[in-house]
Amino acid sequence: MNINKYTAYRRLTDLARFTLLVIVLVVFLFPFYWMFKSSLEPSAVLYGDVLLIPAEYTTQYYERVLQIGFLNAVKNSLIVAIGTTVLSTAVSLLGAYSVLRYTYPGRVFASRLILLTYMFPHVALIVPMYQLASTFGLLGNPVTLIVIHSMLALPFSLWILQAFFEDIPRELEEAALVEGATEFGAFVHITVPQALPGIIAAGTFSFILSWGEYMFAYVLMTDTASHTVPVAIYQLLGSYAIDWGLLSAVSVVATLPVLALFWLMAKYLGKGIARGTGAL
Repeated sequence: MNINKYTAYRRLTDLARFTLLVIVLVVFLFPFYWMFKSSLEPSAVLYGDVLLIPAEYTTQYYERVLQIGFLNAVKNSLIVAIGTTVLSTAVSLLGAYSVLRYTYPGRVFASRLILLTYMFPHVALIVPMYQLASTFGLLGNPVTLIVIHSMLALPFSLWILQAFFEDIPRELEEAALVEGATEFGAFVHITVPQALPGIIAAGTFSFILSWGEYMFAYVLMTDTASHTVPVAIYQLLGSYAIDWGLLSAVSVVATLPVLALFWLMAKYLGKGIARGTGAL
């Protein structure tokens, strides 16, 4: 009898969890579905009755996405986001290794102090960053955004990687040194593969942060040819009217790369954030 009650309880619990999961998925995915649906509806349907499944479809908005040159903004965002991912991950990888494997005054305090940069509003940096970029002739240059976005992503990436390095036994590196490996060789062949999930998590976070950053991109990318995705989408917002079909189509195009990346790397990102709490 007790076994039957326990089995019924387990089934009821599983059903409740499944129901909750379905509700959460519907709540979070419905806006994406509505955006995609709106990008395929003709204007007469889009501005007519509200329908969950429209009777007519069109690809005219996606054709206009190609005509207005939005893919150039996607290219710019990819250049900046990939550059940011590489630079911030490489710097945070070396920084985390330095903090945990070398002894020098103030190393722990400095690593924790870096996280405090998130306490200050980034908008306060716009004026000095603009002045520096203007002085060196870097306005509209993707290198400017790569450096700034890397600066924004670095503290969290360093936090994640420190947690992963803490769980890697130093004896593995010492054994490699005894076998004749150089210190750099031990780092590359022993430490980096062990910390690969953390590296992927840090890189994914940096890419997502850079892809969606608007403030610095709007101020520093001064010409149309250098606009990134968030800025290009903002330019489509009219003063008196908004073409919701076109806006939905460009939003779908802008969302797909991040969704694909997050779908592939979600388990590493979640693991990195969970392990990162041990770094404080």
